[in-house]
Amino acid sequence: MNIKKTMKTGGKKFLLLLTALMLVCTVSLAAFAAGETPAETDTAVAHVQNVEAGATVTAYQIVDAVYNENGFVRYEAVSGVSVADPTAPTSDEVSLIAQNVTGLTSVSMTRAENGDYTAALGAGYWLILVEGTGDTIYNPMLAGVYYSVSGSDNTMVSSPVNANDNWTLVTENAYAKMNTPEIQKEIVGSGSGNASGDDLAVGDTVTFCVSTKIPSYSGEYTTVKFDITDTMGEGLTPKKDAVVTVGGEPVGSPNVAVNYEGQTMVVSFASDYILANGLKDVTVTYSATLNENAGVNFNSNDNTAKLTYTHKPGEDKDGAEDTAHVYTFGIDALLNGEGSDVTTEITKTGRTSSSQTTNEPLAGATFKLTNTATNKEYTAVSGADGRLSFTGLDAGTYTLVETAAPSGYTLSNDTHTVVISATYNEDGTLHSYEIKIDDAATSTYTATYAADGTITTIDKTEQGTEIVNTNLPELPSTGGIGIYLFTALGLVLMTVAVLFVVCAARKK
Repeated sequence: MNIKKTMKTGGKKFLLLLTALMLVCTVSLAAFAAGETPAETDTAVAHVQNVEAGATVTAYQIVDAVYNENGFVRYEAVSGVSVADPTAPTSDEVSLIAQNVTGLTSVSMTRAENGDYTAALGAGYWLILVEGTGDTIYNPMLAGVYYSVSGSDNTMVSSPVNANDNWTLVTENAYAKMNTPEIQKEIVGSGSGNASGDDLAVGDTVTFCVSTKIPSYSGEYTTVKFDITDTMGEGLTPKKDAVVTVGGEPVGSPNVAVNYEGQTMVVSFASDYILANGLKDVTVTYSATLNENAGVNFNSNDNTAKLTYTHKPGEDKDGAEDTAHVYTFGIDALLNGEGSDVTTEITKTGRTSSSQTTNEPLAGATFKLTNTATNKEYTAVSGADGRLSFTGLDAGTYTLVETAAPSGYTLSNDTHTVVISATYNEDGTLHSYEIKIDDAATSTYTATYAADGTITTIDKTEQGTEIVNTNLPELPSTGGIGIYLFTALGLVLMTVAVLFVVCAARKK
C-alpha cells in the first residue's frame, strides 16, 4: 500500500545507538588571545539545526569544566548527575538524565535568522531538549563545548590547558532528530479509483485500512501512549472485525487492544510494546455496512481516524487525522442533507380527461429500478407531485420500468435507462455527480468547497424527464347524448327479445 503521508524521522540505527543524540554538522570555534588563561567565563556559541520555528529549546549542563589558577584542569559531572566518564557519557546515562532535569543549570536557546537555535555555552557537555509546537516528537541531543589545543583532534579530553597552550574552545553544532506520527485512511478496493472517496448502495460493505507508524521514543520516555481512534458517521455500521498488523505481522493481546463503543473504535498499544517497536509500520483493516441512515448525494458518510500519543515525557496529545468519505446517491432526493433542495429527475404525468391539453403529475404509479451490474432492485411510488424518489443508490447503470399504473390508466411498456456517474476531488470529497435518463435528459450537480472542507455552493443543471401514462377510454358521461343512444339501443334489443319470445310461442 502506498503511503502518501511520510514520517519525518531519522534512521533507527542512530536512535538506538545514541538515543537520538546530536548529529555533528560543523564545528564552531571561539577565538581567544594568545597567552590568555582558560577561565569559567569562557563560552562558545552552540547551534541546533532542523527545529521548527516557535519551539522551546533548552540546554541543560550535565558535565562542567574544573579550573584552578593556571587554567582548565579537567571535566566532571555536575552535582546530581551520574556519569562514569565525563568525557564520554553513554546513551543510557544520557537517557536517564533526560528523564529529570530538575536542578540542572539551564540556558534557553533562541532562533537566529538562519533558522538555527543558538546560545553561548560554557565548557562541558549540555543536554538539549526541544518542545515543539505541533505534532513532532524531538529526541534529546548532546552538545559538547570543550578545549582544543593546537595539534590535537577535535574530541573532549581532560588534559589540562593553560595560558602557555595554543588553545581554542570548540562546540559541535547539533542537528535535531525527530519523528512526526502521520496517519492515512484508505478505502480498500475503491470502485471510484480514489482511495479517499467512493460510493456504495445501502446494504453494501466497505473495507477501510488505516496506515501509520509507531513513534520512536528515546530512553527518557518510560511510559508512553499510542492510540488510533476511528469514528464512523451514523450511516456506517461497524462490523467489529479489525485486524492489526505491525511490521507486516498480526498483533493481538496483550500488545494491542481493540475496543468498540457505538460508532467508535479505539486501537491501543501497550507502552512497552511501543518503546520496543519504534518506527515500525502499522495497519488496521476493518469494515462497515452502509445503513438506512446514510446521507444521500453530497451528504457524505464520513469515517475519521486520528492519533493520540505521548508528545513529550508525561504528556499526551491528539495528533494527525485522516478522513475517508462514503457517498450514496438518490433520485428526486435531498441534495445535501436536511434543509437542502430536493432534486427533480423523474416525474410521472398523465391527463385525467380527454378534454385536457397538458399532462399533470400523477400519483400512485409504481416503478422498479434495477442495477444492471448487481441486480439490486428498488421500488418507488409516485407521490402527489408525480415524483419518483429512489435513495441508497450506487453509481452505475439502471433500468426503470413501471410495474403498476394508477387507477384509470394503462401500464407503460417502456423500459428506461438511468445512468449515475460521479467525480471526486483529490481528498475524496464528491466533486460532482450526474444522472442521465434514456441517454438524453441529464442533470448535473457540482459542489464548491471551502478550505475547511465544508460545501459553500452547489451548481445545478437539471433536465428532468416525464414518464407519461395514457388514461383508459372514458365511459359516456351522465346526461349527455350518449345516454340517449344507449337507451334507444336498449329498447331495440328488448323489443327484439319480446318478438322472439312471441314467435316461438306461436310455433308451439
